[in-house]
This record gives sequence, structure tokens and C-alpha cells, in this order.
Amino acid sequence: MSLYIYIQMNEWFYSGVGTMFDNGRKNVCVILCEVAAHYQEQVCRTLTSYAREKGYNLAYFTFFVCYGVYTKNGAGEANIINLVPYENFDGFIICHDTFQNEQAVKQIFAYLKERTKKPVVTLRRAWEEYPCILAENKGAIKEIVQHFVDVHHFHRIAFFSGPKDHPDALVRLADYKEGLASRGIAFDEDYVFYGDFWRKYSREAAQYFITNLPEMPQAVVCANDYMALSLCNELVNFGKLVPKDIAVSGFDDIWEATINMPPITTVTMPVEKMSELAFATLERMMDGEDVPRVQTLRTEPVIRDSCGCEGTDMDTAIKKRVRQSQEYEKILDLIRYNTYTFVEMSDVQRAQEIVNHTRLLDVEDNFIKNFFICLGEGEGSQYPKYFSDKNGYPKQSQAVGAAMEGKILQTETAVFDTSDLLPKEAVEQDPMIYYFFPLHNLNVTFGYFAISYEGTHSCGKSFHSWLAILGNVLESMRLRHKTNALLEELNNMYVHDALTGLLNRRGFENNSRDFYDKSQSEKRTMAIFSIDMDNLKIVNDRFGHKQGDIALQTIGKAILNAAEPGDICARIGGDEFSVAGMDYDKQKIQGFMKKFNEYLEDFNRDSGRPYLVGASCGWYLITTSHKSTLEAAIVKSDEHLYETKRDKKKNHRDCVLREGET
Repeated sequence: MSLYIYIQMNEWFYSGVGTMFDNGRKNVCVILCEVAAHYQEQVCRTLTSYAREKGYNLAYFTFFVCYGVYTKNGAGEANIINLVPYENFDGFIICHDTFQNEQAVKQIFAYLKERTKKPVVTLRRAWEEYPCILAENKGAIKEIVQHFVDVHHFHRIAFFSGPKDHPDALVRLADYKEGLASRGIAFDEDYVFYGDFWRKYSREAAQYFITNLPEMPQAVVCANDYMALSLCNELVNFGKLVPKDIAVSGFDDIWEATINMPPITTVTMPVEKMSELAFATLERMMDGEDVPRVQTLRTEPVIRDSCGCEGTDMDTAIKKRVRQSQEYEKILDLIRYNTYTFVEMSDVQRAQEIVNHTRLLDVEDNFIKNFFICLGEGEGSQYPKYFSDKNGYPKQSQAVGAAMEGKILQTETAVFDTSDLLPKEAVEQDPMIYYFFPLHNLNVTFGYFAISYEGTHSCGKSFHSWLAILGNVLESMRLRHKTNALLEELNNMYVHDALTGLLNRRGFENNSRDFYDKSQSEKRTMAIFSIDMDNLKIVNDRFGHKQGDIALQTIGKAILNAAEPGDICARIGGDEFSVAGMDYDKQKIQGFMKKFNEYLEDFNRDSGRPYLVGASCGWYLITTSHKSTLEAAIVKSDEHLYETKRDKKKNHRDCVLREGET
């Protein structure tokens, strides 16, 4: 069913013309990275809920860095910031603390300064003069250090830090130092191990704390929960139990920290309040109000079992464990669906077929409302038409597939401006909340994927792998198209004459045989023409082979000028040409000869060259009543040609030099 038909059949669909920017609502842009992570998921749920309640359109521009930051794939992912039509939005919320790619962060703010004057609010990390909503980093880790000393009587307390130059890592390290100082414990640089706010260095950290220090720490304060969780696992691998052998704490209070065994002592981040305050602040700015430069919400320590306390409610823990098990099962289902998707898509021939194999809607509780596969416009007849390793997106795009109201559709939408982000069919009167992801393979961009969800839901944790599959399929399709084009070119070279563009001997033999068989089966006449250029050797010897080539090309053009559409025209070697045509009679043959000779006469009159281009022609007509084999017809046509050549020589009509040339 085409998208157009579907629209006509559904009364709920907005009948206006245009894109998501044409439903009369203000449009807010949110830029963040790793949208499926716990913190980002909380931010998106809160912002989406606020936007729906207050009636704003909301566009999330996001990507993933699970396959590397400063890599080709990382460049392809971060290119999404170049898709943003900064000029078209009424306000921006920038979550640049979620980025690991600092170059992308700088580019975002450069675009904001160059391309828009609309209000900007940053969340959880300040940037120059823009208003920002911050969580109070300072104080909470100090309190956790004090808790380790005062309650558990620890004095060997290590710190698992984020990157050395990261602002949050610096603040939390300073807080750790203050906590030690407040209890009279000297800071020892050897008790600090630098990580990356992720799981990458946890094994090295565990080994370092256990084997490289004079005494193993009694506790490790981690700069965030991801490092704390993975450190707990690695400590177990080294035979150390938390908190029996070593205590651990984190920061951020992500959901996984509450269901870890043991649950993680951490610092709670008021994410919902921060997100609501960010949107409310932006709303005030869009209304022309003045707002504070910095607004800060306090963080609070949350004491749980990983520090040695027994504060976990078992009923709550069991419920969370069940939820975790269900989430893992869902992730396994998604992985299985992604595998099926990869297998099915390996045989897709056209980009428009991809939508039938996405399998996104097959996942239980997918909460997907609409999505659009948007590929860039470029050269060629088959998508992907656009592919580029340069930053940016094409000026125009086409939705080659879509789902609307949870139903897969084949789209027949017109090409739309990429700055509109969505085809006009996507416009609806209710607030529109869309996520935009890059479609690419490594650093080669094809387009983007736009998706909206029911309620406040967003993409799952395996969504990045599905997008990677889609990018790989598009690249395979592009390479297949390229290979087919090369094969077609090679085949064309195999049967065509490079000088004149006509068929060569092989091409003529193949095609004339099919012509002959058709004429016989359908009882139609067929004409064979044999043509030789006159005096090619003289032209080559006197004026050079370049001029000889021009003369041969002129014969080819004269043949094409005289031939009927569909006739087979060939240079079969040297100065020899052949033509095969269907439905000829003697009158039509004479018409061919007349047009052929007139073309040469016109050329000779106007060329100004010192030689004349001439040719001798012979022909044979295979009639329906007097059948002849193709080979016999060619022989008879050649015989007629030789008679013509002898007659020309006898009557001195095969001259090659212009009058006055010697």
C-alpha cells in the first residue's frame, strides 16, 4: 500500500502541507549522545513529557560511540550534528557532557553562534555565556569519604577517576581530596587510577588496586556508577568480594546501581528536576524573559550495601531483579531480531525493499509510532544515490520507507528539502517528538533515520546495532550497484566499438542473429547493409591517423543519421560497417541510402578539411516470400558492396582529395 493511499484512508492524519515545522507549534532541538544510556533516557523521558504537556515539537539529534569516538565510524556517527537545521528551531537544549567527541562539541556551539540567535540552555555542564542547569558535583563525594571513615573506620581509600582533563572528573577528584583532608588523611597520588567514565579500564584498575599498591585499599570511591559496577565485577574475578574484602561507591545513581549485588552506594543525580528546569528555563527565554546564568540542584549521597551498610529492602531488590531479568530477555530478543534482520537484508536489491525487513515492529512492546528511512538525493537511478565521506548531508532527501501508526508502508513521497527533516506526510497537529540518527557505514553518510515513539518511550539498548546493520546493508547495496555498473560498462566495451560508439563485430553478430530469428518467426522483412569507407589508407597516410579516426567517426554518424530507431549499427573492423534493420522494403532502403549520402555531402561541404569522406554501400533484402539464411544475406550484401566499389573506381567517383589538393 502506498503512503499516499494510506493517508487518504485515515481521517486522523493532518491534512496540511509541509513538514514538522508547519503545525503551528514551537520547535525545540535537543542534542545529546548515547540516547539509550540511563541518564540520557531519563533526560529524554522528562523532556518529552514536558513537551507533550506544553505543546512543543521536539527533535532529538543523537548518535552512539560504542564503536569508537575518533574513528571512521565515530566520524560517521558525529556527522548527525551537521543534519541539524539550526535556523529552523525556536530553542535548543544541549547535553554536551554526554559527548566524548570534544571536536563535535566545539562544532555544535560554533554552529549555534553562526547560524541562530535563538535561546540555548545547556544541561549538566556549562559552556561560555549560555544559561546552564547544573548538578552540584561538589560535596557529595566528600560526604561518602567521610562516611567510609566515620562509619566503617577506613583509612586506605582509593579513587577511580574519570579522564584527567574532564571537568566533572576534576571536580570529583577535588571533592575526594577534601573528604580525606577533612578527616586528617593525607592524599596519595598512587591511590588514584584514571579511567574513562565507562567500563574500559575497570580490569586494569582492579589489578592495580590489588597488586600494585603496598596495601590493598579498604574502599574505592568511583567517579561514576558505570566504573563502580564494572569494578565490582572485576574484583570478583580477582577473588575479592564487595564489600567483604573491599568497599566500593559510585556516582549518578543509575538504575543498574540499584539492582547490583550488592546495590551500590552512590550519589543521586536529580535528573528529572534538572531536565524540567532546563525546559522551563528555555521556555522563559523563548518568551523573552531574563533567566539566571547558572542554576544548580544539589546531589545527595545514597547509602547502600556496597560500602558495608545493610540498607537494602529485599522486596524492592527482588522486584528490581525481576525487571532486570525481563530487560535482559528483551535485549536477547532484540539481538535475535537484529540477526534475522541482517540475514534477510543481505538479499535486498533496492533500498525501497529495506522497510519490509526492518523487523523493528516485530519486537514486543516496541512502542514505535512512526519512522522514516531518509536517504539523500544524488546521481543515479537507484538508492542510495548519495554517499559521502565529507561532513554534512545533501540538500534534498527521499523517504524510501516508513512506518506510520505502527504499520509498515511503502512510501511514494516526493523529494523534500533535508532541512525540513521529514516529508510532508509526517505532519500532524499534535506535538511531534522525533529522534534523528545518522545512516552511514564507517565515515560514509547515506542519510538519516527518523523515529517517534508512543508516550515518553525511546530506543532500546541494542538500537545502535540495528542502525549499524542498516548502514552495512546500504553500503553493500551501493557496492552492488557500483559492481553492476562496472559489469555493464565492461559488457558495453565488449560489444561496442570505442571509436564510433557503434556495436563491434561481436555485438553485431549477437544482435543480428536475434533480429534474424525474430524476423523469421514473425514473418517480417529484414535488410542487411554492408558499408566500406573509401580510401581510408590515403587519409591516414596523407593527413595522419587522427584525421582517419575523424573520417571513420563521420561514417558512423552518417549511419546513425540514416538508420531507423532499433536498427543494429556496427563497425565490424577497420573501414567496414554493417547495418541490420527490420521491416524494410526497397523504398525504405533507398531512403536509408539517400539520408546516408546526404549526411556525408553536408559534412564534406562544411568541414573545411583537405579530404572528402566517402563510402561504398551494398545491401540485401530478406523478404517473407524469398527466405535466406542470415549468413547468405550478409554474403549477398557484401557482393553488392563490391560491385558498388568497382563501379566507383571504374568511373573515378571514389576520389578522396578536395579539388586543388595534390
